[in-house]
Amino acid sequence: MRAAPIGYVLSRPELGGIVYHCYAHGRDDASGRPWLRREDSLNSAAAWVIQHERELSALTGQLHPEPDEWPS
Repeated sequence: MRAAPIGYVLSRPELGGIVYHCYAHGRDDASGRPWLRREDSLNSAAAWVIQHERELSALTGQLHPEPDEWPS
């Protein structure tokens, strides 16, 4: 069985450049993916997610599953 990711890093254009947003894996009560942090580089964003793996795993346990993980 494949393990779920602990979070996601998405790039977004902002103020003439690219910024990277960290999100938790799972959905909140409003069906949104919880935003966690903004970083100026992909390396910084990925490092932050990895460094906070424990907290993200705990948060994921409190969230609703992603739509593609719902039971059929």
